[in-house]
Amino acid sequence: MGLMGHSRMGLVLSGMRLEGISAYAPEEVWSNARVAARLRLERMRRRAAGSGPLGAEEAKLFETSDRWVRRFIGFQERRFCSDGEATIDLAAQAARLLLERTGTGPGEIDSILFGSVTPTHLYSPPDAAMLQDSLGIPLWNDGRPREIKGADVSLACSTWVSALAMAYSFIRSGMAQRILLIGADRMSATINWRDRSFATVLGDAGTATLCSAVPEDEDWFAPSQFWSWLDGSQADMILTPVGGSRRPDPTADELALGQQRLAMDGAKVRSTLVPFVGGPAADAALTKAGWRFEDLDFVALHEANRTLNASIVGEWRRRGFGGEVLDAGGMFGNTTAASIPLALALNPEQLAAGKRFGLFAFGGGLSASFALGTIRHPLPAFVQLGPR
Repeated sequence: MGLMGHSRMGLVLSGMRLEGISAYAPEEVWSNARVAARLRLERMRRRAAGSGPLGAEEAKLFETSDRWVRRFIGFQERRFCSDGEATIDLAAQAARLLLERTGTGPGEIDSILFGSVTPTHLYSPPDAAMLQDSLGIPLWNDGRPREIKGADVSLACSTWVSALAMAYSFIRSGMAQRILLIGADRMSATINWRDRSFATVLGDAGTATLCSAVPEDEDWFAPSQFWSWLDGSQADMILTPVGGSRRPDPTADELALGQQRLAMDGAKVRSTLVPFVGGPAADAALTKAGWRFEDLDFVALHEANRTLNASIVGEWRRRGFGGEVLDAGGMFGNTTAASIPLALALNPEQLAAGKRFGLFAFGGGLSASFALGTIRHPLPAFVQLGPR
């Protein structure tokens, strides 16, 4: 029967495994102290521009320190792209590393799903198409155009797990056999240096995951093991005020205030998402899959804020979770679409066959995307820091 499973109503089903995972982060390290210095510089520039004295609340937006970031956010440092380096470059570095180390030829890839919230170009071309060209994935086969599926996927910090679910649906239905799944973001490009809420949090990284078809009885996942959620009524918690199609032409004042960059109500995010993800959302995902917290050998949460995540994991431990928590150790910041696969790639010793895992992503929208699975084959992981 080959890679395929049995037929249901004429549809031949496959399972999906992760055949390899890689991560790339740029060379330039920004410590908490360097971020604090950059915020102070922006405050000095504002004063020099004759904007007048800052009010008490506004002044807080420019104030931070290594001690404050470690205590309230949990990050020690992050990596930023150099000038001219874009999301496509992060993705291409990770993808080349993955293909090289797994011995996969570009011609074996039949689909690209590119997860990112920081596209290289605002409207076109899509990053998935540019990555095809960058990697030399062939366009022709025996004189005929070769079918290559592709999509750019964006769902805030839930992007990568949502794209993983899409990859699973492609492979399970037989529409694809080998998918290159990207999670990459240049989040430093979204920072408003007049607001510490994101300036202290964000970082840049690219990841690539090879998703491959296997016989159905070797499936790492199942349709019941993916769970998603959206609540647009709370969209204003994390947003970019101007620069999209509703406000495509920001005014000079809006640009000066950084309103084309990300903004967040951190206190509201914490008070909403921590109890939701820690309680009813996780319960709903586990119930759908027929799993319990005790069944999880390890979890990887989107690393939005390590102190926020500690509150979520603490609730899970009170309810029976006894496994490992995989993350990037506070050394890379919040890399959005790269966050969860980066955590996996940095912890290869935990990726042993037989382990049951949970991948939990949540963020703007508001949104959440969870995936539960079992490692059934070796999962090699590779990490590269800085230029080759």
